[in-house]
Amino acid sequence: MIKRFCKFCIVGGIGTIINLIIFAILTTKGINYLTSAIISFIVAVTSNYTLNQLWVFSDRHKTHSKKLWLKFMFVSIFSLGINILTLFIMERFIMLSLTKYDWIKWIINTTSTIIKTKPTNTTAIYSQCFGIATSMIFNFVGNNCFTFKNSNIQK
Repeated sequence: MIKRFCKFCIVGGIGTIINLIIFAILTTKGINYLTSAIISFIVAVTSNYTLNQLWVFSDRHKTHSKKLWLKFMFVSIFSLGINILTLFIMERFIMLSLTKYDWIKWIINTTSTIIKTKPTNTTAIYSQCFGIATSMIFNFVGNNCFTFKNSNIQK
C-alpha cells in the first residue's frame, strides 16, 4: 500500500506540475482563476488517468474500459469540487487575511517578480497548490478503493 501510494504521489506530482503550469499561464493571460482551475484540471486528469492505469494500478486492470474511465472521472470530478472549494476559500478569505503580514507580502511580491506576474495571480497560484493538496487524499482513497479496486476481489 505504501509503495502504491508513493507511485500515486509521483503521478500526482506530474499532474500537479501540469495543472499549475497551465493554471499560471491562463491566469496571467487574464482568465478567471476558477475557469483556469477547471481547464488545467481537465488536462492534468487526462495525464493522471493514463499514468495511474499503466503504472500505479497496472496489476488490477490490464485493459482500458469505458466503465473504468467513468469511475476515474467520477472520483476526479468530486476531487475537483474539493479543489475548487478550497481554492475559493483560500482566495476569498484566507489569502486576504494573510496579506496583512509583511513577510507574506514579501513572499508574494518576490514570487510575482520571479514568475513575472501580478501579485493577485500569485496568490491564486498558491491557493491552487492548497486546493490540489487538499483533494489529493480523497483522490487516492477513491481511486484505490473504487476506481481501481482489486479485480480479484470482485469475482
